[in-house]
Parts: sequence; C-alpha cells; structure tokens
Amino acid sequence: MNRRSLSVCLASLLALSPLVSQEETDQEEVEPPKPPKPVATVDIKNSRQGGTPGGTTSKEGKWTVDAESKTLQIGVEPLVDGWLEFGPEFREKPGTIKGAGRAPGDARIQSRFGIGLYGPNGFQIRLIPAWNKVELVRRGEALKAIDFELDVETVYEMELAVLEEEEVWQLKARIWPTEGERPEEPTMKYQFPKSELLFPLAGRAVLTATPFSGEPVEFSSAEVFEGEYVPVPAESEDDSEEAGSEE
Repeated sequence: MNRRSLSVCLASLLALSPLVSQEETDQEEVEPPKPPKPVATVDIKNSRQGGTPGGTTSKEGKWTVDAESKTLQIGVEPLVDGWLEFGPEFREKPGTIKGAGRAPGDARIQSRFGIGLYGPNGFQIRLIPAWNKVELVRRGEALKAIDFELDVETVYEMELAVLEEEEVWQLKARIWPTEGERPEEPTMKYQFPKSELLFPLAGRAVLTATPFSGEPVEFSSAEVFEGEYVPVPAESEDDSEEAGSEE
C-alpha cells in the first residue's frame, strides 16, 4: 500500500470514529434503569395453608397463611401486639421496608397494624383506622401522628425509609390505597437524633398488628431493601418490556 492510499484509509477511519462513539453513547443513554431488588421478601403465595412463610420469625401472636386469600394473618387469640420479623439484620445502615395490608372490623372496635425496621429498638409506621390516624412509632411511643382517612375494607400500601443524615436518622413514610398511585412526596417525615438512640439501631424488618376488632389483620406483601427505595418510572418499565419482546 502506497503512502497516498494509507492516508485515505486513515482519513476514513477518523471520519467514522465519531459516528461509532455517538452510537455507543446513544445505546448507553437509552438503556432503561433496573428496578430495585429486595434483600428479603415474605413469600406468602408459595406458603402452605396454616403455616408461616420461610425466613419469618413470630415473636408475638399466632401468624398463619390463608392460602385462599393469599394473605398472612394474625389470629385474634391471644389478643396481643402481634410482632413478626423477617429478612437479615440491618445494623446502623439505611433501609426501606414496603408492605401491604388491611385491618377488617366494624365501626365500634377496630384493629391497628403497620410495618417497621430494626426490630424492637427501631421505627414503625402504625395505621389506626379507629382514629383515622397514621403514626411514626418507636419503642411503643408515637414520635409523630397525622390525620389520615382510613377505610377498614381497603388494602393499604405502606413504605418506610430510614436514611442516615449526619447526626440524625431521617424517616420517610408513604401510605396509599393499593388501587391508587404511590405519592411522589412522603406522607410523613421525621428526624430522629442519633444521640437519643441509647441502643444501637440494629434488627430485622417487622410486621406488627393488634386485632382489637376480633377479625384477623391481613398482610398481602412485605419486602425490605437496602438504602432508599426508588421505583422505576412506569415509562421505563414499558420500554423494558418492549425491548424484551423485540428480542
């Protein structure tokens, strides 16, 4: 190959390289974000009738699976503040728990229920239909409460994130009906000073319920994530499905 031909080849490669780089950049930009993966899930659907899902530990109350309704329920007897733990221990690191449940009852006596992180020394969301309130709770005491209309026949999605910010733990709670959409902004926020913990913030994810109404409280799902849960936008999920079908 003479010098003139070599010069022409080099010029052609230089002209094509920006196009190749742009194509690679475009491919990187259109790659859809991946949905967050839980580190633990309460497997209710694949659990046997009358049993408890694998990986769960009942601390208080009688927890059993109702295979027909595909729910995990706490029995009405004995009447206790039910407490069930699952997943790995989180020790002074951020996390998010998500769960769905409802507390059937009548207008006279109604149950309460919720989810939490870090075991007995941690934080919980507690829904109280009788008062139409939602509370952020620690060690049995309400840190904060807001008015929130609750219907005993509705299944509610619950989400609690506990995030570390310098000298405080930032709590972000979201509540919404299962048939609705997850709110963009937290339903409740609260900052808990690290200096007030007294004990290390360590423990497992929690489901809690007190069946005052005489009917079992039902949970239909529960899962826990490391860090803050950030959902994938609906359009990104649609794009992923379309890409999969094209393949």
